[in-house]
Amino acid sequence: MVYAFLKLLVKLATRIFFRRITINNKLFIPKKGPLIVVANHPNTFMDPVLIGSILSQQVYFLAKSTVFGSPFKDWILGNIFNMIPVYRKQDLPTGAQNDNQAVFKKCFSFLARKGTLLIFPEGTSVLEKKLREIKTGTARIALGAAKENDFELDVQILIVGINYSEGEKFRSDVTLNIDAPISIKDWEDAYKTNAHDAINQLTNHIREKLETQLVIIEHKAHERLLQQAALIFKSELAETLDLPEKEKDFRIDKGITEALKYFETADANLLQSLSSRLNAYFKKLDLLGIQDGLLKKSNLQTNIFTKSILVILFLLGGLPIWLLGLITNYIPYKIPAQIAKIASKHIEYRAPIMMISGMFTFGFYYTVMISLTLIFTNNWLIVLGILLIAPLCGFFVLYYWNIVIETKNNLRLLAIINKERQIIKDLIDERKIIYSILKDAKEKYLGTLES
Repeated sequence: MVYAFLKLLVKLATRIFFRRITINNKLFIPKKGPLIVVANHPNTFMDPVLIGSILSQQVYFLAKSTVFGSPFKDWILGNIFNMIPVYRKQDLPTGAQNDNQAVFKKCFSFLARKGTLLIFPEGTSVLEKKLREIKTGTARIALGAAKENDFELDVQILIVGINYSEGEKFRSDVTLNIDAPISIKDWEDAYKTNAHDAINQLTNHIREKLETQLVIIEHKAHERLLQQAALIFKSELAETLDLPEKEKDFRIDKGITEALKYFETADANLLQSLSSRLNAYFKKLDLLGIQDGLLKKSNLQTNIFTKSILVILFLLGGLPIWLLGLITNYIPYKIPAQIAKIASKHIEYRAPIMMISGMFTFGFYYTVMISLTLIFTNNWLIVLGILLIAPLCGFFVLYYWNIVIETKNNLRLLAIINKERQIIKDLIDERKIIYSILKDAKEKYLGTLES
């Protein structure tokens, strides 16, 4: 009951925290165990929260032993949050032996009862678009549980790739890509022939499956290239893909990173030239205080002045709602970010700390606001109205502010065009050249895949 209630709260919190949560191939998720869910681990506590929220069954988590520490804490984490401690070598005192055999036995027993385990086989959490070394624990648990039951137990491994757009930021996007489950029965012969080799082969297979579901960037410079190229060329690529809309962003980012990796060795000069042009182009935009989207043909073809006037009228009309949204949401909205900065210097902890503290700050603030309203009005209809209107006004504040920024940028573009029209013309021409280079590179790269 407690787990179900917490899951409901967390599900609501994630839907508020993220602007968009995309789940691809949800139909692959088994409705019951024995199941081991395996995922990459870029964003500490946010990762198990997201995965737990999309599974219908109750999930148990393997977590590093350092998050435990006292009898009360151990009871809460074990009985409320379903966490099982794993003892890593780096977390133990010098000379101490880990107790993971006992953990494995517990996992075997749990899987035999058709349970669902969540494991992050990288062992550590770093917010980057990489996949670190995969530990063998998942394969050992899966094959060990099957062996304990003479391979009559249909243990499955479900691969989930977690891709954050900007994992540390509120109202960013996250995509969860789910692969078809791996049946451990298919590994019975290999395990009986050579258990050690089978464990290593299954571990490598898990890694390969995870890699297909992730945008992986080996070099930091490529991450900036991906962002810049996607801004200019993503809409063009999206039109050419015969895929469901929700899959397009991931496939485009994945395709661009694989193309960058190819050109790094096949045509380093092209990659260097493209990188230089993109950096120079975006540096000019930054100096002028405008964004690339303003120079797209679709924006330039509209009457920016007329559009800005209409938007300003909308902003004036929406000002009362914006003010109400600020009054009812600003304080509990700002506090979580400050708590996250104070609580941890590590970027991987900021998003989950913000989300969890936001649940408390909004809960407390709304409780006080409703209590005061009830004291002064003694009218439950007004209280109900505030409960319905306040959250909607909060989202309106975010939308309103984005419109303010967009209008400000459009007006700045107009001012630059009036004073320095040639600068904007040169930027548009440079954008066209970059677009042409990207288009040629796409054709060249796709040609290598077809040959």
